[in-house]
Amino acid sequence: MNLRQIKYFLAVVDSGTFLSAAELVHVSQPTLSAGIKKLEESLGVQLLYRGSREATLTVDGEFFLKHARQAYEKLELAKSKLSNCREKISIGIINTIPVEFGAGIIRAYKNIAPAVLLEVDVGGAAYLADLFASEKIDLLFTTELGLEANFTPLFDERLKLVASNQHSLARFESIDIKSLKEHAFIERARCESWAEVHGIFERYDLSLYAVCRAESDETILSLVSANLGVAIMPERNTPYPVKFIQIKQLNVSRTVGIYTQPNNKSESLKSFCEVALDVYKKTPPILLREVC
Repeated sequence: MNLRQIKYFLAVVDSGTFLSAAELVHVSQPTLSAGIKKLEESLGVQLLYRGSREATLTVDGEFFLKHARQAYEKLELAKSKLSNCREKISIGIINTIPVEFGAGIIRAYKNIAPAVLLEVDVGGAAYLADLFASEKIDLLFTTELGLEANFTPLFDERLKLVASNQHSLARFESIDIKSLKEHAFIERARCESWAEVHGIFERYDLSLYAVCRAESDETILSLVSANLGVAIMPERNTPYPVKFIQIKQLNVSRTVGIYTQPNNKSESLKSFCEVALDVYKKTPPILLREVC
């Protein structure tokens, strides 16, 4: 006997026929009939008379109904309360960071806290910052955004030039910034470090010709691998046929870490941050994709 079988039984009692009951609980009539038959077999009694037009209760069915309805309602209430009481952490991951970086932390955390539900939302910096400010997410995995909240740094990423393996610059390990002058450029939209990068370009009187603009790293790498142009982004371990090249005059890095709500004293949230620090202490970000 299980909760589903009791649900089928009550549906027949309430609707009067097996067909109507099947429609009520959104299963086929044979499935419902089989469920009730198994219920009767487990109890060792017949609960229903199967008439041509309607199903009616036997004497045993009348007796069982009183207890079944009460038990079903109590169990459904307990199920609802347990679901609502289940501990949950809502996580935001900025879309300029590969999701696998966050996935590495999540996997490590689930190993020690399998019962905690983790909700993940990926989006732009402004979108996630708004969710964080309105306390709709507990934790924000991002670059440093200047939010008024607790920020735990995890690692630094240095920006490099990325070019297709077919590109003429791919034969170099490092280049002078002026070497970019004659090459098509793919701009990284809403990059947190773009103002600093643009300032360096201006210092060297360098105006790049942008042929494309994209926000996600995946899109940037896809466009670069198609040899549509070069881009500037943090180095990634990627299956795309591209090469990351150091620009001698470009010494720009960004700090990636975790924002947490200042008033959230959850032990689970504290534990999540500790796991994150441990993951990145043991595994350099550039290798994390291989680990995941």
